Amino acid sequence: MATSLNPYVLSAPNSKIRTVFNKVDGKEGLVKFVLGEPNFDTAPNIIAAAEKALEAGHTHYVANAGIFELRKAISDKMQRDNHIYYDPQTEIMVANGGTEAIWLSMQAIIEPGDEVLVPGPYWSPYPSLVKLLHAVPVVVPMLEEDGFMYNIENLRKAVTPRTKLLILNTPCNPTGGMADLQLLKEIAALAKERDFYVMSDEVYEKLVYDGNEHVSLASLPGMKERTITVNSFSKSYAMTGWRVGYVMSDAKIIKYCNKLHELEASCTNVPAQWGAVEALTGDQAVVDFMLGEYTRRRRMIVDGLNAIKGISCVAPKGTFYAFANMKGANMCSDEFCNRLIDEAGLVVIPGDAFGEYGEGYVRMSFAVSDETIIEGLNRLDMFMSKLSI
Repeated sequence: MATSLNPYVLSAPNSKIRTVFNKVDGKEGLVKFVLGEPNFDTAPNIIAAAEKALEAGHTHYVANAGIFELRKAISDKMQRDNHIYYDPQTEIMVANGGTEAIWLSMQAIIEPGDEVLVPGPYWSPYPSLVKLLHAVPVVVPMLEEDGFMYNIENLRKAVTPRTKLLILNTPCNPTGGMADLQLLKEIAALAKERDFYVMSDEVYEKLVYDGNEHVSLASLPGMKERTITVNSFSKSYAMTGWRVGYVMSDAKIIKYCNKLHELEASCTNVPAQWGAVEALTGDQAVVDFMLGEYTRRRRMIVDGLNAIKGISCVAPKGTFYAFANMKGANMCSDEFCNRLIDEAGLVVIPGDAFGEYGEGYVRMSFAVSDETIIEGLNRLDMFMSKLSI
């Protein structure tokens, strides 16, 4: 039928995070732990750099891959922080946020019928994007007893001759799990043995705690050419609304990404790119300050959750999310969250928003004020005390 719509788009589920957000938007008296974005404004020096770019007339099209100054700053950052060299001319592309970087990368390598290994619990767009490419998401459990990270034996069992890509999100949204060096080595060995790509989503790399160290998979021997590394300015620099991310990989993959980027968007917002240059090359005190605040709030929320009967929470190794176990409430996470809204005025995200392996948990962003954490914990404690558990 000429007027029919694309069934693959129709079948892609709406984000339950956004569903919850829309449900409570505009309602008064609620305490919210919903969206994953810093509760800090972008640093003044970054804003000033974007304003200067506007005033200087940087309001025209630029290279599909992004302004060279930003690609060079990214290359320098990756050498300095991640111990990998990416050629700013051929191996780096600036995108409209990390989400577009992921989408373009998937389009560049995934073919219909391919299988993509997805972490479970997962960031909700992963399987939907795979399905839009007529490929098959294969969810691999990352369980609490494994630190909410891949178990190499589970990964090995999931690999088939059709496996094209493994998605590695470390630190992980929604759980805060992280891959240590030993696991990264095991993943690298498996990828080389079974010949598949790895997409390493590292947007939370600056938000790690308790001496944990983020290591980029592409820094391991023989992995740069088969790893697609995605990052963003949203979390580390409180720039969620600026929509600047980047993807780095082998030149042939980035060439494909650039071609797709030209078709979809031409280029990324130019003044925002100049702001991103300042983010990487300017004073990094804002990054350290935000990490200090998240570190303190993390302890507040984890200690508070573990003090509530029927609730437990493993301290996240990274991100700004607490992934709390609410199985003691004896109800599914969706019912739990709806009742919290209606009976306690408390808004959290049900674990099943992140797939079947998120059931029995709720995600709470601690990128909120101290007052919000304290009040939210009080409301949760009162709600739990009224249940027959």
